[in-house]
Amino acid sequence: MRKITLLLLLLCFSLNQIIAAEKEKEISSTIQKVTVFSKGAQVFRTAETNLPTGKSFLKFIGISPSIIQQSIQVKGKGNFTILSIKYQKNHFVAPKKSGEIESLQAKLSELQEQIDRAGIRSQVLREEESLILANKAIGGQQNGVSIDGLKAAAAFYRQRLLEIKLEKFDISKAIKDYNVEKTKISKQLNELNADQGIHTSEVVVAVTAEQATMATFSLSYFVKEAGWTPSYDIRVKDIRNPISLSYKANVFQKSGEDWSKVMLSLSTSNPTQGGQKPTLAPWLLDFYRPSYAYGRSSQISPFAGNRIKGKVTDNNGEELIGVSIQVEGTSVGTTTDFDGSFTLDLPSNASNLVVSYIGMKTLTTAVNASFMSIVLEDGDMLLDEVVIVAKNKRGSNKDKKKAKLAVTKPVPTTTRQNTISVSFEIAIPYSIANDGKSYLVDIKQHELPAYYEYYCAPKLDKNAFLTAQVTGWEDYNLLNGAVNLFFEGTYVGKSYLNAQNAQDTLSLSLGRDENIVIERTKLKEFSKKKFLSSKKVESRAWKIDIRNNKPQSINLVVQDQFPVSTNGAIEVKKGKYDGATLDEATGFLTWKMELAPKAQKQLSFDYAVRSPKKQKIQLE
Repeated sequence: MRKITLLLLLLCFSLNQIIAAEKEKEISSTIQKVTVFSKGAQVFRTAETNLPTGKSFLKFIGISPSIIQQSIQVKGKGNFTILSIKYQKNHFVAPKKSGEIESLQAKLSELQEQIDRAGIRSQVLREEESLILANKAIGGQQNGVSIDGLKAAAAFYRQRLLEIKLEKFDISKAIKDYNVEKTKISKQLNELNADQGIHTSEVVVAVTAEQATMATFSLSYFVKEAGWTPSYDIRVKDIRNPISLSYKANVFQKSGEDWSKVMLSLSTSNPTQGGQKPTLAPWLLDFYRPSYAYGRSSQISPFAGNRIKGKVTDNNGEELIGVSIQVEGTSVGTTTDFDGSFTLDLPSNASNLVVSYIGMKTLTTAVNASFMSIVLEDGDMLLDEVVIVAKNKRGSNKDKKKAKLAVTKPVPTTTRQNTISVSFEIAIPYSIANDGKSYLVDIKQHELPAYYEYYCAPKLDKNAFLTAQVTGWEDYNLLNGAVNLFFEGTYVGKSYLNAQNAQDTLSLSLGRDENIVIERTKLKEFSKKKFLSSKKVESRAWKIDIRNNKPQSINLVVQDQFPVSTNGAIEVKKGKYDGATLDEATGFLTWKMELAPKAQKQLSFDYAVRSPKKQKIQLE
């Protein structure tokens, strides 16, 4: 009996050891770096922990609830082996509240306290009012009250009751205002909490070590709810100096976690677009012949020969990236992008799609709609069964100290020209809150050589606009973005930088200059109408007077235009346009000149239009 009891004790002890060994150890990690794409971001976390001998499970907690599961990568440094990686959501732990949510909740608590205090004051006033009204009788049945006593009592009742009712009115109004503000804050909190999500994510990593050791982990994953857009500040001291261009980024994120003092890398690429090149299928024309064949594969889809779109998800509604979509019996196919979406041009004999993905059951489905929602079921091999081996020696403390120094050392932003994108490594850490708001990040400062000239199109606007013509701008990796313009220390407005401009020169408008006076006038003596049998001829003549009231010479470009006929019945005869360059295709007239201080110049041009007598045309 003693042997059986001892055996049971040893067995229980062994089971407890196994359970203890396989218990998940929670690991808190720190975000060190984030690579922000034009849409989406790659988050890099690090963590250190002690590993016991044998197999153990590490649960990395407090991770963004909106990560793309297939993007998770875990690397380790130390004498151990990573066995598997498993992703899961934790619906019991809410994400960390953003600063805005905490601030609004504090205001809500403060408002509720003020409402409660006002309610208490109102209750005290009501009790006082009841006490006064219950004891308003004065004197007795046998004894009267003197006139002076009666006056004094009446004055007291009147004065005190008036004070009580006015104070109750003020309290009621204050409570009403508090409740209005409370409703606004509650609505805003509901929106913010809805955006923030109701859970966090966890990554469980199974490892094994031959002996107890210190382990360093790096964890990375992709989130969609983030991105950046470029913007620029362009400052011109005066027309004798180069342009100062400040390249900035508006970075935003609602990933469910705050990025606190992290190193940022801004990339111009967009992983959510997918990198699969399109496949052009033969366009085969034939008469429509309805198919009456029986069997799944022999029935031609009514969508064959067309383009279809769709989305692939798992049983939990999570989008699947990189799923293979193949037209059955052909080599035509594609893969899903970061949203689980795909677009496919079907050949004329298309009937079914074969959808396959690692760890999922392969699905064959009929092409039965122009947009297909496809759900894949889990297969025999799950994510937590994938074996990833990482066995490395730990870095020395000396190396770690150097790495920390390298992070904090102030260096200029580094631009990296990748194969298909450009990335900007920001030199100082930034904090980007989980609130969806844009945070301004400085990228680089450029001094751009520029040629300054004035431009005017007096037909549209009589003002002359100072422009800066910038060459070599394509060397600075600029993107499309809004521009704030400053000239001679004054904000002059907004503009837009079109980086897709195919021209060598980038033209920037710096605002109006009213010291250049321009007037466009129709010359009536040369503007007339003649009738010739079934035709009419209308003539127009214009003059443009220019005066430079500035104390220095200016370079000026003036543009106007001849009308251009698009109808064979309308004939345009161009007159004189001395000194201008004519673009025959557009009819644009361009004068370029240098105008001395206080100098004047007059430009002129005329034209005649021959057209049918009974037809109306617009000549001005």
